[in-house]
Amino acid sequence: MTDVLPGQGVDRAAYAYYDFCGRQWDYRKNTHTFAGQECAQWRLVTRGGESFRMPDAVSVFTEQTAGNYMNTGAPLVISSDGRKVAYYRESDQRYAVRDLETGAVLLTPQTFPRDTMVKGAGLVRLSPDGRFLAMTGRGWPIVVVDMESGQVTDVPPGWYIQRIGNGGSPVVLGDDRGRLGLLKGGEVQVVPSPADDLRRFGEPSADGRVLPFLDGATQGMNSRPPDTIVTLDVTTGRELTRAKLRDAPEGFEVSRIGGWLSANEVMVTGNPPFERGKDGTPTLGETTYAVDVNSGRVRKLESYTYRAWAGDLVLPGF
Repeated sequence: MTDVLPGQGVDRAAYAYYDFCGRQWDYRKNTHTFAGQECAQWRLVTRGGESFRMPDAVSVFTEQTAGNYMNTGAPLVISSDGRKVAYYRESDQRYAVRDLETGAVLLTPQTFPRDTMVKGAGLVRLSPDGRFLAMTGRGWPIVVVDMESGQVTDVPPGWYIQRIGNGGSPVVLGDDRGRLGLLKGGEVQVVPSPADDLRRFGEPSADGRVLPFLDGATQGMNSRPPDTIVTLDVTTGRELTRAKLRDAPEGFEVSRIGGWLSANEVMVTGNPPFERGKDGTPTLGETTYAVDVNSGRVRKLESYTYRAWAGDLVLPGF
């Protein structure tokens, strides 16, 4: 029985990962040996516990050099509800969004050559409903694509994509000056908000009005890791709630913020305790937590792990 992702009828995704075949890699010696190997492909794990390879999704770039060795993998993202997955499809040199239940695949109208991907890396953002896709990277314009209509909207130079809301609104932007902006009609509307180089933004609420983020600081003596959950009215920049993270389980260290679990809670991640097997292979992955935006209370949800020396793990909504 094959473990390739079926053409349709697949349960919602719980996470996806690749692990360099469980082997150590060295860009100076052996990265080329992963090319074409089934064990180096993205693997999608469903909520029901099934695990499938995704041979049409590029996972590991093997053309690593001293100049780009950190760009080891092609991006893949999963919609918040786990129904759709977006990835780079080399056979078309385009990004694809696949509906796991129906098997329908939508492709971006523009191409993204593999050599540009390898040199320029890439970051993909997907709206919670999986309809709108944004690509950023060095060597091509930053764009937002309506995958159903094929309409492409360019992001003005100097801005990058933070998040996309349901139905493509709002499109939240950031820039190197720490400003926040909304993309409207191809133009940027700057949203008044305090600049902070440690803000980590989650997905907008279902109605597109509320934007959550983790707040931290790196300014001299006031430096601190992200330890506060904040929500903004995305249209005005007005702060709606602010709460220190509290009641966190032992070992909690927040790293990323994702989508909404309810009207009051958003999901964040932290790294699981670092472990090594008897053969020395580490256990990698992430643990998810729910954070109440009003009280800051943290509760543990699930841990997602895999044994590998290196690789990547993707969760819905992140």
